[in-house]
Amino acid sequence: MKSAPSTTPAAGGGPDKVWVNTASKTKAYHCQGDKYYGTTKQGQYMTKAQAESQGYHASKSSKACG
Repeated sequence: MKSAPSTTPAAGGGPDKVWVNTASKTKAYHCQGDKYYGTTKQGQYMTKAQAESQGYHASKSSKACG
């Protein structure tokens, strides 16, 4: 069962950060402005380059980050 995202994003994000959903088997990250940015049950902020170097990709709802 999927849990609903929190309504309050985790502290520490910003325009140069993506939110990596560390619990996701799909290895997706979310960009600022996406409804899941900072709100999934488990995750962490990192740069887009860091996320991609660890095998993560933009989520379908994020499309592409700047």
